[in-house]
Amino acid sequence: MNILDDLKKVREVDKEGMLEIEENFYNQLMEAKEIASGVDLKKIKMRTYKGIAFLGMGGSGFTGDLIKGLMRDDTGIPVEVVKGYNIPACIDDDWLVVAVSYSGNTEETISAVNQSLSRGCEVVCVTSGGKLEKIADDYNKCIIKIPSGLQPRGAIGYLFFPTFLVLGHLKLVDVTDGEIKESLDLIRKKCSLYKREISSDTNYAKSIALKIGENLPIIYGTNGLLSPVAFRWKCEMNENSKAPCFWAEFPELNHNETVGWGRLKDITSRFVLIVFREKEENVRIKTRIETTIKLIKGNFSGVIEIPVEGKSKLARALSTMYLGDIVSVYLAILNGTDPTPVEKIQVLKSELAKLD
Repeated sequence: MNILDDLKKVREVDKEGMLEIEENFYNQLMEAKEIASGVDLKKIKMRTYKGIAFLGMGGSGFTGDLIKGLMRDDTGIPVEVVKGYNIPACIDDDWLVVAVSYSGNTEETISAVNQSLSRGCEVVCVTSGGKLEKIADDYNKCIIKIPSGLQPRGAIGYLFFPTFLVLGHLKLVDVTDGEIKESLDLIRKKCSLYKREISSDTNYAKSIALKIGENLPIIYGTNGLLSPVAFRWKCEMNENSKAPCFWAEFPELNHNETVGWGRLKDITSRFVLIVFREKEENVRIKTRIETTIKLIKGNFSGVIEIPVEGKSKLARALSTMYLGDIVSVYLAILNGTDPTPVEKIQVLKSELAKLD
């Protein structure tokens, strides 16, 4: 029996219960849906915008990445994702700014939201509390208040889903009840299939973790919807699995990275390539992916092709993202690592605190 099927050892390694959080992702989404229905939209005075900007870092910042990917084919206005202290010069009082910070105290986001307010932007705050909640109260801004007590990366359902649904209520994103139902039904199904009680023989998430093992993952998505999902996989491998991981997107990677797999095979033989595959790939993208795999597969310990499931964009994004999230936790446990602590980030924050 491998460690992933030994429930006692799983509990011993996963001391703070990150796997349980992932197993409850469907419930988190359902609660997030209720949160969205209770948001006071009357505080949002403007209803037409020249652009939308998402502010956020890390797990909170991914909310903007994913929504931008979902919006890109449906909106006629620019969408910016700001991951830093300063907002671009183009953002002014005709923009909607969505500030996302799980703790409410992310210093980059607080700096950027203060700049947004000084320029007269309409602001929506997504947070569990902290300074961002106070800013919302002080300026009488719309707040999407979410539960506290989790790691930001483990709260993505709370961070993303109510934000996306609120933007839908404002007619800024195009999402139907049918797409929401399909997405929730698919996640409920995947939660039942990926949970710890399902053995590695039939648990797809566990099987991927076992294939990765102690190899370094390289994640390939495609430009648009699956690009932010590939980035999310990379970040979850970093934070949960405590492992290096890199990502790139088609077709851009064919103009540079493909050539880079020409040397250092003694090193890259410890890498594993993970590629997202959609059922209805554009013929040119399909050719790029399949030709690229043929050209570079000899540089890797193996290639894992991930079938993207779901009909709607929302279902495809959420289901593929969720698989990566829970795989990263299983990979941590497989290698005897508690997925929850992020000690290096805490050290960095303590050093930054000395500057205040």
